Amino acid sequence: MVKKKDTSILIIDDEKSILDGCRQILSRMGYSVEITDNAETGLKKALSNIYDLILLDIRLPNIGGIEILKRLKIDNNIHAKIIMITAYGTIPLTVEAMRLGAFNFLTKPFDSNELKRAVKEALGQKKARYSEEPLSMFIGNSDYMLELKDTIKRLAKTDSTILITGESGTGKELVAHTIHALSKRFSKPFVPVDCSSLAENLIESELFGHVKGAFSGAYEGRDGRFQMADKGTLFLDEISNIGLNTQAKLLRVLQEREIYKVGSSIPEKIDVRLISATNKDLREEIKKGAFRDDLFYRISVVPIHIKPLREHRNDIIPIALHYLAIYKEKYNSPVRSLSEEAKKSLISYTWPGNIRELKNTMERLCVMCDNETVKLSDILYYGQDTTAKAPVINPFSGKMTLVDVEKEHIKKVLRHFDFQINKTANFLGIDRKTLRTKIRNYGIKIERK
Repeated sequence: MVKKKDTSILIIDDEKSILDGCRQILSRMGYSVEITDNAETGLKKALSNIYDLILLDIRLPNIGGIEILKRLKIDNNIHAKIIMITAYGTIPLTVEAMRLGAFNFLTKPFDSNELKRAVKEALGQKKARYSEEPLSMFIGNSDYMLELKDTIKRLAKTDSTILITGESGTGKELVAHTIHALSKRFSKPFVPVDCSSLAENLIESELFGHVKGAFSGAYEGRDGRFQMADKGTLFLDEISNIGLNTQAKLLRVLQEREIYKVGSSIPEKIDVRLISATNKDLREEIKKGAFRDDLFYRISVVPIHIKPLREHRNDIIPIALHYLAIYKEKYNSPVRSLSEEAKKSLISYTWPGNIRELKNTMERLCVMCDNETVKLSDILYYGQDTTAKAPVINPFSGKMTLVDVEKEHIKKVLRHFDFQINKTANFLGIDRKTLRTKIRNYGIKIERK
């Protein structure tokens, strides 16, 4: 336990009452407390890396709290524990903050006991190692979901290297982060890397770091993601996108437990748990010569396959209602419930974009629907690709045709955008000419404002 007199706390919040109240409470507890209501000043102070704990508001002018968190934990790997403060606490926001390295959340309004407890947990690292709380983000009670939760709990108690497979949108990163949150490494960094977003000529530096002058533009040395994740967990998402040359170096790192920065011949020891994920069949990639078989066996000591949503349909409605509750509050939507026809349609749809698509569908409903009860005609499925429309028919009654649904949806979007053709076409993912043709063919009247 850190001695209080040696413990420094920084509070960044634009509400004077929060600043003054927290400072008084924490100062009386014997901590050294600094405060600021300015995001830029707070970021500069925090980057000095002299604080043991930072209380950081989510909603700040100029620079948001999530962006500050990213700069502190992902870009600079500061050692301070960070507790996020928000009046807008939702599970998706919590997932994002925890993914970026936040230790905990305080939701306004909070009382002195809640503040004291959160601070003591962070500074004393007493957060329950095997708490069930992170598992609450897995919605549904199907046999599959219960089995997945049990698997996560069991793997969290080990330090095994894990490979998570599954289609896009199934929640592979959430599974990885939950395993970390329940593990003995929970108080250390969880560092995610999207391998699909990194250029081949940069990925080695991104993973292992580089020394000053290692290549053109390397004006100063920099730690890589392995160093940032030391004593914690490194999550390599879409690992199949790493080239063969980097795969060889990654294999050596996993075997030797040491890395070489680009431009350096001096090894650095690292202690990292590796969790990888991919939506590709790595065995097929091995056959094509695109992935090393020795690396595959090294990263897949324990494989987990995440089923697509269409294979555990009993969870669709609980997940849908969960996100509906979140977005109706966010957008002050009149939506309150789903009609039976709407529920049947959601259950029967194939969900190619999986949970991510279902989440986006619920958000779109809360933006576009004007009724308290969502009807079948209110629903439009098009996943992550806004140009690809899937048929929206009721497979049970057969009363709703695709033409009916498309016509109603176009009318609804037109009204939402005050009959502005450009905005409506952009939202629907079609060009203006196509939209005008559909308006004419469907006999839709344009109401001029």
